[in-house]
Amino acid sequence: MRISATSLLSQISLAAALVAGLSLASPCYAQLGGDAFSSGSAGTQDRSTPITGSQTNTVGSGQSPMLQGATNGTIGPQSGDATVVQGVNTAGTVRVNNLANLEALLNIIANGMEILGIAWGGPTMIMGFMHMAAGTQDAMKRILFGAAGVTGGLATPGCINWLVASARDANLFS
Repeated sequence: MRISATSLLSQISLAAALVAGLSLASPCYAQLGGDAFSSGSAGTQDRSTPITGSQTNTVGSGQSPMLQGATNGTIGPQSGDATVVQGVNTAGTVRVNNLANLEALLNIIANGMEILGIAWGGPTMIMGFMHMAAGTQDAMKRILFGAAGVTGGLATPGCINWLVASARDANLFS
């Protein structure tokens, strides 16, 4: 099936028009003056200049502050009882789970050891069987080394998960 040059050109122009239409006409303008971090005049509620500064002006006047992203503000009531603390970033107070990061790293290491154990032990065991058929002296040693490599590779992720679970249960990382 051959595509003519005009058909190909019309398909490309249709795709470009679709991309331009989706990017220009997207309904993702929640605040028309910019995002929640832009500088708008404080105390106004119209959509052209969003509230981003101190919101105590609107709370004192009976208006409720406009919802916005993670900026300086309060966690709690959003009416006349709301208190705004300047300079306190409530979005940055996150507790880091160090055990989860350590567990992810140990899982990567365990999976790598499993791959290496199988990739080395399997061919070593096969070579041992080939040497056994040829009647060589060290054939049994190769078979045992290969079996130990495959067994160790398969057992490593389970052992590491067992150790991490034991550390979690004993509250070693809290």
